[in-house]
Amino acid sequence: ALLFNSGYDANLGIISSLPQRSDTIIYDERSHASIRDGIRLSNAKALKFKHNNTIDLEDKLKKSNGEVFVVIESVYSMDGDLAPLEDILNTCEKYDAKLIIDEAHALGVVGDKGKGLSISKDLHQKIFARIYTFGKAMGCHGAAIVGSEELTTYLMNFSRSLIYTTFLPPHSLHMIKNAFD
Repeated sequence: ALLFNSGYDANLGIISSLPQRSDTIIYDERSHASIRDGIRLSNAKALKFKHNNTIDLEDKLKKSNGEVFVVIESVYSMDGDLAPLEDILNTCEKYDAKLIIDEAHALGVVGDKGKGLSISKDLHQKIFARIYTFGKAMGCHGAAIVGSEELTTYLMNFSRSLIYTTFLPPHSLHMIKNAFD
């Protein structure tokens, strides 16, 4: 896991830095502003798919090129509905697309001990990157991107919203730990 100052910074950091000019980002039409802002800062081609619609997602995957990143939320902030995670993950695997899931509104709410949708469905190990925001149900400040060591090393070197800011203060880290406990 790699700590960021906020969920906005985490989404902006991963989406703006990871996909390259020859890549494709496919995102749910109801994605949060932080996801959309990251896409705008990216050099990748972007396609939006109908909300929670795996048929439309698959259609967009067929039109994509380069490395493909699919970005969704587990719980959508405006409606509170859940992503059909198994279906989306299966569709991503079929086309070798990397799934990025924002768990901001699921952490502390969904699953055993509020660990989020991907963990509650035991799919977290298959997901390329998970973003957890500590500001919603946990009542703290900060966020984390969870992924491979290769991903976190890349982000430490290329994610501007991580590199060019002040790190979380110690009291925020203590608050996060206490919220988890």
